[in-house]
Amino acid sequence: MTFTPSARYSALQLATLLLLLTFSTSGRASLIIADRPSSELSEVIWQSNSDSEPWASANAQRGGISRQPLLHFPPNIRRAGPQTPHSFSSTLNSLQLPLIARHPQDSRWIPMLASRWLVAEQAVRLYFELDAEARWSDGAAVTTDDIRFTLEFLSAPESGAAWQAKRLHQLVRRLEVFDQQRFAFVLHKPASTEDIRELASLRPFAAHVYRNARGWPKSFDWYPEPTTGPYYLAQLNPGTQIVLRQTGNWWGQDKPYFRHRFNVRRVNLRMPDNNHPAIQLLERGELDVMPLNTPENWHSPAVRNLSKTKRVDLIQFHHQAPMPFSGLFLNADNRQLSRRSQRAAILRSLNMTAAMTALDDASPLETNFLAPAKPLPLPADTGTAALPETLTLLYSDNLDLAFLRLLQQQAALHGLNLILEQVSPAELKRSLHQADYELAWLRFSSALNENGFLSLFRPDNGQLFIKSNTIKAFMSATGNTDAQQLARHLQEESIFAAGYGYRYSRSASWQWLKLPENHGTRISTDLFDPFDAVSGGMFWIDRKQRADILAKPDRGKNDNSEPTINIQYRLNNNQL
Repeated sequence: MTFTPSARYSALQLATLLLLLTFSTSGRASLIIADRPSSELSEVIWQSNSDSEPWASANAQRGGISRQPLLHFPPNIRRAGPQTPHSFSSTLNSLQLPLIARHPQDSRWIPMLASRWLVAEQAVRLYFELDAEARWSDGAAVTTDDIRFTLEFLSAPESGAAWQAKRLHQLVRRLEVFDQQRFAFVLHKPASTEDIRELASLRPFAAHVYRNARGWPKSFDWYPEPTTGPYYLAQLNPGTQIVLRQTGNWWGQDKPYFRHRFNVRRVNLRMPDNNHPAIQLLERGELDVMPLNTPENWHSPAVRNLSKTKRVDLIQFHHQAPMPFSGLFLNADNRQLSRRSQRAAILRSLNMTAAMTALDDASPLETNFLAPAKPLPLPADTGTAALPETLTLLYSDNLDLAFLRLLQQQAALHGLNLILEQVSPAELKRSLHQADYELAWLRFSSALNENGFLSLFRPDNGQLFIKSNTIKAFMSATGNTDAQQLARHLQEESIFAAGYGYRYSRSASWQWLKLPENHGTRISTDLFDPFDAVSGGMFWIDRKQRADILAKPDRGKNDNSEPTINIQYRLNNNQL
């Protein structure tokens, strides 16, 4: 299972940062919430955007059921509280609209839950006006009462989650509410691009449902909350299936940037099992599509044979979305790894660059705080550093198994026995928290920003904490606030080696699933994502063709079975 980073749902998206704070325990000063007269808005020059090009296909057909795999059944369906975030958190988050979002092609702000706004770098107030037509899936209006309620919970003494709370208070000094639709965040300092992104990502939750949240969290473990997006959670079959239905007369369906999107009326997420693996479900037409997230999936004889014999198409779509964060951590507090020269010798024997090269077009991880990988000066005593006989590398996600086996092979060439030990995300989290590991491989489900990276080494983060006296001493000495400086130090000390990612997505789908002419957007990481507010819901189902194909599923003699490789958004070397 892939870790869901606190940064994704907190630092990168303040909405869920707020949610993670909601029902914990801690004492702290309340965030100020003030009612202000709407007359104060007379000088506000509101912004909106109806000029950017829509990105959906006018040929899309509405209706049908999308059948997709669910790889892990969640421990709950809450967006906050214990055992969150988890494997289903990304989907739960996608069911709710942010205030505003970036257009996937031209990157301009576009309306989502808010219809107008005033946001600008260096501003100390960010204004938003909720769409007057916005409704929760249960029919209740979305108003500033929901915004107020969210922040009231966050600033309550019982909220807890100290690091996320600290981040919120670093950003927002006051919430000003003008009427049922309009409000403003008053910031402590002039807004940066990242500040605006965080606050624009607010996904509130329904005040009329959570205001009297008795029995939290247990009584809400399986309570489906209302949604602002086009789908709501309608049915749960524990361990087997989750069903989401389209909200009837969804308020956003005729908005310019939602039109011709979110076409299917229902999404069935089904758990494959040992008796019914995903490839067999796909072959029988019980799944429409299957992501091929590893080189083994893409090249597997079963997948290629299915594509050659049945009307199942393969597609590789290159995109420009940020890479999910991944990397290898060496425990500098471990007796075997306490010397930098020892760690450097281990990394040299693993040869991560060679392992990446052996994968299908894998690219080294790039972030705004990680410098491009380059050879570092070796410690003076590296040549005399003897490799341990055996080291254990903990990991939790099978997506990286091929890469880790390549590291294992590289290590064996140098006489190092690298044991790969798969553990649950909870066990890996515990080992990192207690510094009870030698090597650990981490993969997150999204990119990390600077605050998210720093949070990994802060014990009050509450989601994932990497304990290290060595790192703690460096952060204390340098003020604890510069992600670039910390990342450079970890790389120079051979404590961390950045991972890799793919600048494309791959999938296998039956031909009754249809995509727009360009297949996806510049940032589409999943062409068949039903829910994402910006890049999701672009596909549709040709129901007549589905019936015809199910009656005669075999591929014709002249039907091309070669994979489609879409490179329209592939970055060239000059753009990397």
